[in-house]
Amino acid sequence: MPEPYYHDMAEEYAARETGLPGDVEFYTTLAQEAHGLVVELGVGTGRIAIPSALAGARVLGIDVEPAMLEVARRLAAEAGVGDRLVLAEGDMRDFQVPEPAALVTIPFRAFLHNLTVDDQLSTLAACHRALRPGGRLALNVFNPSLPLITRWMARGPRHWEPYGGARGLDDGTQARNEYRPTAQVATTHLRVRDAAGRWRKTSYRVRYVYRFEMEHLLQRAGFEVESLFGDFAGGAFEETSTEMIWVARRP
Repeated sequence: MPEPYYHDMAEEYAARETGLPGDVEFYTTLAQEAHGLVVELGVGTGRIAIPSALAGARVLGIDVEPAMLEVARRLAAEAGVGDRLVLAEGDMRDFQVPEPAALVTIPFRAFLHNLTVDDQLSTLAACHRALRPGGRLALNVFNPSLPLITRWMARGPRHWEPYGGARGLDDGTQARNEYRPTAQVATTHLRVRDAAGRWRKTSYRVRYVYRFEMEHLLQRAGFEVESLFGDFAGGAFEETSTEMIWVARRP
């Protein structure tokens, strides 16, 4: 399940992908409320795990990409989190934990890198196994935009356009997007200009998941859905919501 983007852009990732409004505070608050081990899947460079550890949580951060973990370890050392954050290489589909977790999180749409239903269910089963009874799972994913998908398909896979990442970064990066409706998989190809003016190419894939599909997956994996929000301030999920923020509980 590794994607080239996270290897190729590990050093630049923290500056490029600064997240969504309120996501750090949302996950950090859940981590403080957990009163036990917090497992973060797709920990990346530690954008959420480091503040959670600084807030007093014990965090195990897991990622499949060694280059991202290398950056996370450096940033964690600089932040002085001590032994409250442990970083480990692993796959979210079959990860192991040293003790039952109070909270498992999959922030910033990392769950979408599960590209098949089997992958999705394997990840949710691993989360269920890792949690103690009453433990919670929290994750956020895109609310798929049908107008955007339609635009991609109309323009075709050879059309390049500006790519701004999560915060609208305008650094000259270009993207072209392919979408396979039957698989619900979007592939984003990127051309990134480096400091010397040379272009680098990289890519990543995600599998879109829809509201009731996600609810069904959680239920199949044995979770009880606790909340669905449309933003990280706890707003209701509505037609215009761009994000789905799920909180579920292991009975």
